[in-house]
Amino acid sequence: MRSIPTPPEAGVIDAVRLGTDTFRYLDGIQARYKDALQVPIPTRPPLVVVTNPTLARDLLSRPDDFGRVPARETDSLIASQGLVQSEGELWEQQRSIVAPAFSGRQVAAYADTVGRRVESLAAEWADRGDDRIDLHEEMTSLTVRVATEVLLGEDIGRERASEFHDWMAVAGEELEFGLDIATPEWLPSRISPAFEEAAANIRGLAEEMIADRRAALASGEHSGPPDMLTLLIKREDDPDVSYAENQIRDEVATFLIAGHETTALSLTYTLALLSKNPSVRDQLRTEARSVVGDGPLDHEHVDELPATQRAYNESLRLYPPAWGVFRQANQGSELGEYRVPDGAATIVPLWSIHRDGRHFESPATFDPSRWERRAPETVDAYFPFSTGPHACGSRRRYDRAGRFRRRSRPPTAGSPISPSVVTVPIGVGIYSAGREVGSLIRVTDRQ
Repeated sequence: MRSIPTPPEAGVIDAVRLGTDTFRYLDGIQARYKDALQVPIPTRPPLVVVTNPTLARDLLSRPDDFGRVPARETDSLIASQGLVQSEGELWEQQRSIVAPAFSGRQVAAYADTVGRRVESLAAEWADRGDDRIDLHEEMTSLTVRVATEVLLGEDIGRERASEFHDWMAVAGEELEFGLDIATPEWLPSRISPAFEEAAANIRGLAEEMIADRRAALASGEHSGPPDMLTLLIKREDDPDVSYAENQIRDEVATFLIAGHETTALSLTYTLALLSKNPSVRDQLRTEARSVVGDGPLDHEHVDELPATQRAYNESLRLYPPAWGVFRQANQGSELGEYRVPDGAATIVPLWSIHRDGRHFESPATFDPSRWERRAPETVDAYFPFSTGPHACGSRRRYDRAGRFRRRSRPPTAGSPISPSVVTVPIGVGIYSAGREVGSLIRVTDRQ
């Protein structure tokens, strides 16, 4: 077994560079280290960045050797036992309970909700006097309303969705990836009152939705196929299921965040890229007209839009909503020919792996045509939904819903407006890393 190489400049300064200029740092090491590198951090185990996609897939497929990173105190204020945080038997139990909500039949049923919400959003845009929109805020409102309706059975409305966007913005400032990687573990963390309030609001919304559903189920007012929230509540009294305190609340809070955040980001990036690449945008528009005509987009149409799928694949390659996947090495873990230090935090940097010239020609270029020659599932260096047993459980819904939303009937996204550009962080929202793209666009009617 070999030790993972350490950069010559390694130390606190190197860790600070990773925490403060994450994407430039990752781009640099991706080109210099073919497999992995180790960044020593005083007072805590080292940080290991895995740059080889084959090793990355191996790591993510072995949860017993590379488990989830323990939740920080700030994370736990929102949820500590949701599906995204748990592992082992608890994770298996949680996943089996909610799995029916992500079946193929349920995903197909979501299409009506998505289409209805997009039509409503298009009408709102058309009624506005100002044709400039903050794309990320609009996509957040759209996706959180869709997520709450299809997964939790309740549309929280535009005003509440806007409040939720504000809470997430506050949470993002507190939880973003940064200098804390070089901070001693024994140093007490300071939690801001603003974050405590935002976390309490998110928990409160989850508790409110649970109480409403309990009441509706008790009175017989709730009907229709079981969504995720109903599945969780109905299994509460199952003797074969063991719920921890606040388990359902943590699940709902987790899905309030995870159920919309990455989709909102992927839509923002995709539409921003299309606004800067009019030839691709026109191709997608022509394809949609050919397949759908003037009628509404139906679920069956989605598989008949290959150019749209290619554009979406390429957007996810350039701007994976989750820029990296974090794990922690357990005792005696090995990765390929390397020995991973016990307790080391590991990062699989999707951002830099997806932009590696060894795997993609002209990697910084938005080129959907590259997917005419290669199927995404055959590309070892492409896994925007992560991989392994803890990969995104709703990736089928995520993938199809993303395509469906883009080819529904909103006005077309025109050119970005400069220089007054609103910026949005790249990352899984609350775990962003400071990279920014423009998200203020001018809306135009379809021609």
